Amino acid sequence: MAAALAATAVAGLQGQGVREHTRLQGDRSTAVTESQASELTLTVTAVEVRPIQAWVRASATADVSRRILTARLSAADGARVRVGQRVRAFAPRARTLMYQAKVTRVAAQGNAVVVTAEVSGQARADSERYVVEIVAEHGDFLSVANEAIIETGTARMVYVQQPEGRYAPREIQAGVQGELFTQVLGGVQAGEQVVTLGSFFVDAERTLKGL
Repeated sequence: MAAALAATAVAGLQGQGVREHTRLQGDRSTAVTESQASELTLTVTAVEVRPIQAWVRASATADVSRRILTARLSAADGARVRVGQRVRAFAPRARTLMYQAKVTRVAAQGNAVVVTAEVSGQARADSERYVVEIVAEHGDFLSVANEAIIETGTARMVYVQQPEGRYAPREIQAGVQGELFTQVLGGVQAGEQVVTLGSFFVDAERTLKGL
């Protein structure tokens, strides 16, 4: 009896694996009605060449003038920082008040990198500590929005818009991942529209239909 149950369980797992493989490899689309799209605020964005940015985050201190911010980074993060890069900064107690700054100096110091940024204007007089987000540019690449990508565990998928309100799954090959967009090396072409907000709903609909 135990052996039979075990064999059934193994067969079930194998069947599940076959279904998952078929679901990923196939190109069967699923339809979404206008009312469903409206309720879920289903949105699509184009696959196109964009600048891919990553944000290097760190804690920084302000000098007495509240115009100069200094942060200490790891060597790995520091290697991505260059003079002239844009910086966003905010005091931990006032997260909604964002200051704009630019990197003015990058200097190695032992196993770390010390970065200095100058604030446009003047930061809060009652705060010496700031969170800085340094915008590091990776370059311009063909890309899709990060929220469009569905991780299956073995692959990365997006849903490509088709005629008549249908959406087809497409496995993509991803490259550089930025804060908002990810480079695509294959799987989609420039100009195609992929689902961003609502992609998990489309995937769930397709799964429920057994496609």
